[in-house]
Amino acid sequence: MATMNEKPRNIVGPTLSRRQFVKAGGALVVSFKLIGPGLLKADTAKPAVMKNSLDPTLGSSWIEIHPDNTVLIRTGKSDFGQGSTFTAYRQIVAEELSVPFEAITTVISGSTDQTPDGSGAFDFLGHGTPNIRKAAAYTHQALLDLASEKLGVARDKLTVKAGIVSGGGKSISYGDLVKNQQLKLTIPVKGDLTSIMGLSIEGNPPMKPVSEYTIIGKSFKNSVISSKVAAKETWATDVRLPGMLHARVVHPKTLGSTLVSAGQVDKAKFSNSQVIVKGNLVGVVAPTEWEAIQAAEQVASATRWTEWKGLPGNEKLHKHLREEADWTSATVTNGEANKGDVQTVLASARKKHSATYHLSYMKHAPIGPTMAVADVKPDATVHIYTHNQNPQALRGEIAMMLKTTPDRVIVHSYPGPGHYGRSNGGNAGAEDEAVLLSQAVGKPVRVQWMRADDLQWSTQSSAAFSDIQIALDEKGKIAAYLVDHYMPAMQDDRPIGAVLAGLPTMSPPNPKGDFVTNTANGIEDPWVYAPVPNVAERGHGTFQVGEKASPTAVGARPGNFSRTIRVSWPSAKPPLWLVRTRSNSVSTTPRKDVP
Repeated sequence: MATMNEKPRNIVGPTLSRRQFVKAGGALVVSFKLIGPGLLKADTAKPAVMKNSLDPTLGSSWIEIHPDNTVLIRTGKSDFGQGSTFTAYRQIVAEELSVPFEAITTVISGSTDQTPDGSGAFDFLGHGTPNIRKAAAYTHQALLDLASEKLGVARDKLTVKAGIVSGGGKSISYGDLVKNQQLKLTIPVKGDLTSIMGLSIEGNPPMKPVSEYTIIGKSFKNSVISSKVAAKETWATDVRLPGMLHARVVHPKTLGSTLVSAGQVDKAKFSNSQVIVKGNLVGVVAPTEWEAIQAAEQVASATRWTEWKGLPGNEKLHKHLREEADWTSATVTNGEANKGDVQTVLASARKKHSATYHLSYMKHAPIGPTMAVADVKPDATVHIYTHNQNPQALRGEIAMMLKTTPDRVIVHSYPGPGHYGRSNGGNAGAEDEAVLLSQAVGKPVRVQWMRADDLQWSTQSSAAFSDIQIALDEKGKIAAYLVDHYMPAMQDDRPIGAVLAGLPTMSPPNPKGDFVTNTANGIEDPWVYAPVPNVAERGHGTFQVGEKASPTAVGARPGNFSRTIRVSWPSAKPPLWLVRTRSNSVSTTPRKDVP
């Protein structure tokens, strides 16, 4: 066991060193050392600390164990109604630490200055090993080392139950173990904090075997529900800052319209309102929300835009996709289950089924339209108050738009109306516009989209079509399956206000983009028809509809969304489902009620 004068000891990957004693309070603080590419491409021996972030090496804590044996946990994943943050994560930490579920009294999530790892409100359980589980497992190992030294008992002779470490006829609580001292546990972490996936903890700490679980698998109440119902939670729509102005944005007439001239405020009616123009972005700010709404309507009626008719319309949509879309620039992908000689079997089969199935657009339209409050300080520090699925990614996007560094941007996360999938890449729509208007007037600004803004300018699940051919053998079983899935780009994470203002953003989906922003149509759903001897699944991708013809480079903006559509089979053959996955793909899975 390491003492205060010894070198740090390596335990299952991380390094552990005793820190100075603190005279009052005291808590076990677990922080992490950055490895790999680095948070800011820094030297991994001394990684740079991003201001307004938890220090991944020294100052941050993912898990705090307090002297009263209560526990605080932190996660970058915002709660979007799944309950994972306030239930599953508490269960996971309690299980790994062997403390009661109720001992996890505080959960801090989302806000970029209070959480360490980023990533979005998706993939919460991370194939069974989310960051918070590894953090808890590493913490457990550190506590055992500390208890072994404190009690004078070998680690392998210690047991833990309800936060009490016992061995050799002695026992001590976690709270007493860490009282009046602090421990620094350095654990390897890699990734890019402001990327869509954030940071991930490395290493393989020992984890509790499933056979020993006493908490996971049981039902626990979601602690945040009662506080929401009782109106004890502060929602994003409740945020009010001193001197805050309200705003509405006058968006272009169409997705491809550009500004000819902005209307002026009628000062006789709206003496306190102001029009802000930046590129094709027109905003109206006022001291009250109702004045901002009325003034924006008046300004909109006098604002002139160019005409643009670059979208095919609903009736011609699938004809456009079939005949006019560019399906050649993106790489054609193949399913992992492809096998056999599909074409030969199809050519010789006596029984065949062939059809084309169409999927329409589906809107990411939450019950409450997108809103955000932004406060750009005189020192150029930016504070954003919003309901967002990926605050750290938003942080990076705002920094790019303003040509600054992410350490100048702080995103404060609050509950709000869910829009799962819409902001998993960072923004939901109003955040960047609020920032630009706040920067222009030098005061906090609250932007809320009207329903028309939301339906026209937010993202949607892309339309698609699939050509399917099936060969049946003499017994009516599938002998060959051939499908070509055609779907435009899946995810355009560009902040729309930045695009309209002509400011820097990430690139729209394109053939050279990364796994999220590539126009390739990836086939990732598992193939469930293993007995089929001949299979060929192909994915074809293209740009978002209308983007190439749009002067604003904005088309029917695609967003990350999962949905299902029923596909009928002839006669009494089993029905299929066409499933559009979040990774921009369409593939087939059977109905569960069909043998």
